[in-house]
Amino acid sequence: MATAIGTRAAREYLRVSKGKGKTARSITDQHRDNLAAEADHGPWTWGEPYKDTGSASKYATKVRDDFEKLLADLTSGAFGEQGDVLVLWEVSRLARETGRGVALIDAAEAGGYLIHVTSLDRTFNPRNYGDRHSLISGINDAEKEARLLSVRTLRGVNSAVGDGRPHGRIPFGYRRTYELIDGRPRPVSQEPDPDEGPLVIELFERVAGWNGRKRESIRAVALDWERRGIRSRENGVVLTRQNLAQTLKRKAYIGIRVHQGTERPGNWKPLIERELWDAVQRVLADPARKTHTGTQIKHVLTGVLRCDVCDGTVSVRPGGRAYDGRLVYRCFRYDHFTIDKAEMDRLLIGDLDADPPQLGVILTYLSAPHRHAALSRRPEAGSEEQATQSEVTRLRGELEELEQAPAPKTARARLQRTADMEELETDIARLESELAKLTAPDPLADLLPSDPEADLVQWWTAADIATRRAVAALLLAPEVLGAVRIKRVADSASPDVTDRLRWVRADEAA
Repeated sequence: MATAIGTRAAREYLRVSKGKGKTARSITDQHRDNLAAEADHGPWTWGEPYKDTGSASKYATKVRDDFEKLLADLTSGAFGEQGDVLVLWEVSRLARETGRGVALIDAAEAGGYLIHVTSLDRTFNPRNYGDRHSLISGINDAEKEARLLSVRTLRGVNSAVGDGRPHGRIPFGYRRTYELIDGRPRPVSQEPDPDEGPLVIELFERVAGWNGRKRESIRAVALDWERRGIRSRENGVVLTRQNLAQTLKRKAYIGIRVHQGTERPGNWKPLIERELWDAVQRVLADPARKTHTGTQIKHVLTGVLRCDVCDGTVSVRPGGRAYDGRLVYRCFRYDHFTIDKAEMDRLLIGDLDADPPQLGVILTYLSAPHRHAALSRRPEAGSEEQATQSEVTRLRGELEELEQAPAPKTARARLQRTADMEELETDIARLESELAKLTAPDPLADLLPSDPEADLVQWWTAADIATRRAVAALLLAPEVLGAVRIKRVADSASPDVTDRLRWVRADEAA
């Protein structure tokens, strides 16, 4: 047993890997054991500890901030005086990558610091060759165990990927079958849950307007499900609009296994047909989807205009004496500009109360009959779409042949088949993304009146605020008319509203 001479300062390095629930439960236990070690190895005066929650393995993705601070303090001498003690619960708490651990031991040796390992009931002096060897051996052993664990984990993941077995949390709508693999229960398949499965199908069909259903918003479905008492499986809470939006994006429902950005066919039965899933994704990608109710939106252009100085949003306020109390648009964050709201609205929308009505930029653009018809027309299958669809079908056929072919006998052949399958899946995903763009209607198609001869002014006046704002946002975009930036008077040729605007086109910097 070591005998301490005098009182040394001691600082702990406390680290625990994130366990289930992502809590660092054992840090308290480490600290308690370290304090108890002082009775035999102290007396010590305790300084501020270093704490990290996360893996010490080389495979960790999160930087251990306090480990880096500890290493810097040992190197610079900020850790303390010579003879002060770094207290660890066990050597593996320090590092599971030999190079990093040795660097820290070197810094402790150069600074004249001691290292106490509570689990070994021993204080080491890095300047002693035997103690140094013991510390480095412990770190080396920890690295070996980390690498073995990584190999086992990777083997299990690759096996699950190759078999298409499910992983992660059970998707709403499915239930799982488990088997003992390597002594642990592992999911081997999943099948539609008799109660939740039909709800998932209902959700997709209602959002897409499928099978004769009226197209509904995600929020409407969420409110309906809340009234019907439909709750989450885990904790029985209400399924919010955000929950359902994430559900609509999960490819597990079309039988696709996604892991770390890689997609492969799963070994389970899809709940949703691919055409319905694609239709829902087009709905979700539509920038004209309403994200606010009409009662929340009070002004058409406040969500569209931007400040030319800070690119911030715009608010509407009373203009004060300079504007005789009229409303003004103003830079919301920094008050970089103020501009008359009525003049801006006349320029961009028009004076619809005049006789005859005077059309602004937006309504003038929409009023051309040929343009209205082109914007409203939903795309028909053209040669490019047909060619893309044919290529997708061909690639899916090749992929199916590879999946059903007998397993290659050599490791090299198996690796090559896996690479070929991954390449096919990547090409299919790319082409399907292109196909979705080709078949998606112009977002304005669901907003404009279906009759090209309809009275545009009457339609605009009768439309709710959310619809008018959606149309304005789609047209006042860099790819169409241009995004509108409002300048300060000092940066403009004149105070006139036409000189106060900067139009940002798609080929210009915003």
